[in-house]
Amino acid sequence: MTPRIGLFAEKRGRPSGRFPAYYDYVKSIVLLARKHDLDLQLLADAFFEAWKNEISNCGSLEISCREVNHDSATFLIMKEENVVWQSSIKLDVIRSPDIKDYLEHIPLSANTKNKKYDKDQKISELRIGMKGINVKAKIIEFPPTRTVNTRFGTLANVSNVMIADETGSVRLSLWNNQIDRFHKGDDVELSTCKVSSFRGELQLRLGRKGTISTINQPQQEDLINFSSLR
Repeated sequence: MTPRIGLFAEKRGRPSGRFPAYYDYVKSIVLLARKHDLDLQLLADAFFEAWKNEISNCGSLEISCREVNHDSATFLIMKEENVVWQSSIKLDVIRSPDIKDYLEHIPLSANTKNKKYDKDQKISELRIGMKGINVKAKIIEFPPTRTVNTRFGTLANVSNVMIADETGSVRLSLWNNQIDRFHKGDDVELSTCKVSSFRGELQLRLGRKGTISTINQPQQEDLINFSSLR
């Protein structure tokens, strides 16, 4: 099957500067994510994983890396044995540490913008794509910490805890210093977080601007715990 020219395909000619080329590629990721109701960053990570390991999954999509040359790779995207996309993407886009920032600032047309929703949400009301929301819940499960390789070649510690309120439960990833600050049974408040999906499972992510804190804990105790991590 010959790869068709699409949003991921390399354009003719040389763009005037680095950003225009990046813009075209990451805009394609945004459109794919919107069409298949996927988290933008998770889809970008899936391309990176497929490039490293030949195959990856993101939601209902299976992404395989079919060919790699000196500056680009050809990817095939399948959904339930049907071809969704096949084209090439520049390797420096996949490996870029700035791709998250680009993804978050791609403008969407009026018919693709997220619907209005309340900032304070119950877990049963969470939907993929929600951003800037606040959730209050209890940590009901605290799995052992795992050390993982990040897409930037560094090591990080993560624990995918389960939090719950009276309406349901959802996974939340705690990273590095966050892990030592909280325990099973803690009542926590999440602010400015977002909802994504990982391997078909709904997940809350704090992101760069998100915060998590214990509820009804003495302020001084929180300060001591935080300062001990520095």
